[in-house]
Amino acid sequence: MRHPLRLLLYIEWILFAVVMALEVSPRPIHGVVDAAKESQPAWFNIGVVALLAVMGLRLPLGKLSIKVIYTIAEIIPIMLAGALGMRPVGLLYIIVVLRSYLIFGRQYRLWITAGIFALSLMTTSIRLEQRRAAKSLEPTPPATVEHRGARDEFRWGFVAMFGGVLLSLQLLVDRILAEKQAKEELAIANQRIRSYALRAEEVATLQERNRIARDIHDSLGHSLTALNLHLEMALKLAQVQPDRSLQVLAEAKRLGSIALQDVRASVSTLRSDPLQGQDLPTAIQKLMDDFQLADRIKPSCNLDLPPHLPQDVATAIYRIVQESLTNITKYAQATETSVEIYTRATDIELRIADNGRGFNPTYNTTGFGLQGMRERVLSLQGKFEIVSAPDKGCEIIAIIPLG
Repeated sequence: MRHPLRLLLYIEWILFAVVMALEVSPRPIHGVVDAAKESQPAWFNIGVVALLAVMGLRLPLGKLSIKVIYTIAEIIPIMLAGALGMRPVGLLYIIVVLRSYLIFGRQYRLWITAGIFALSLMTTSIRLEQRRAAKSLEPTPPATVEHRGARDEFRWGFVAMFGGVLLSLQLLVDRILAEKQAKEELAIANQRIRSYALRAEEVATLQERNRIARDIHDSLGHSLTALNLHLEMALKLAQVQPDRSLQVLAEAKRLGSIALQDVRASVSTLRSDPLQGQDLPTAIQKLMDDFQLADRIKPSCNLDLPPHLPQDVATAIYRIVQESLTNITKYAQATETSVEIYTRATDIELRIADNGRGFNPTYNTTGFGLQGMRERVLSLQGKFEIVSAPDKGCEIIAIIPLG
């Protein structure tokens, strides 16, 4: 079940079956060799086959030295069996080669193949020398000598074919292992892609939630703040200046309608275009008018804007101006406010300043409004800075690149 390549395992089983079949089959009788002995199975050879089969139950995957010792432990019994006359030694060597392909890296496989081929050459040479030495003691007719020469040539041809088989096996196993590694790498890559997709989805969801929160805060928060200020002013003017109070109440009703529209838009699409079809200077000027009516301070305004801006840049500038004016109304207690926008070749610089009570930016930048402004600018690869100190007013600086 843990074998890395089932095809090679099946080939190994087939080779073991062939070797066992050859070993248990009766051996042919050669000349004066004892016929009874030759007809019996080679029990030592069968033991070698069984040992190799048991060793194949667990392949070493640890250190290189352990793998080398394991391979040598496989080769030694095969060499002994070959020296004692085992016929299918080459098949056992093929099994060793197949296993070595699985336990050794690619840089060692060629050495294993060359070593096994050298052992096959050596075994064949030893067996031929033994036969020649044994037959030299017997009188041999010329025809038999010619037959033995042809048989020796056949054995050497078989050795050459065996070398070709080893080389073909190496190419085949390299191809199979390369495909297996490619599939594993592809599976890992797909898993990583799925993981990255899930992370990207989570990040996108978080960003969308932050965007929704910013839009609700910037639009609805501004409208409700202005509505509250108008209602407070109407209460104060109700007894002193009833006509002025009615005017303020009418403006408060308008702001309430805007807030209701903002809620409906937030529930549906969160209003992708807060400018509502207006150009950016007109929309900012409308914010100025609302600010002056609520805080009774007329801000100075210097708008140098190009005729056409990307929608995301225009929205970010509008929201920053809107949130800044809302914060000034709620917290600054300022008497002077200025909004300046400058367009350069590569970016737009926005500065919103007041002479209010200020704050320490080191400790007071965790508010959602300031955080939302910073996120808007950074999402456009821009720079955002707050310059303020207690009783020194505050200045919001945003630089947004164009293009």
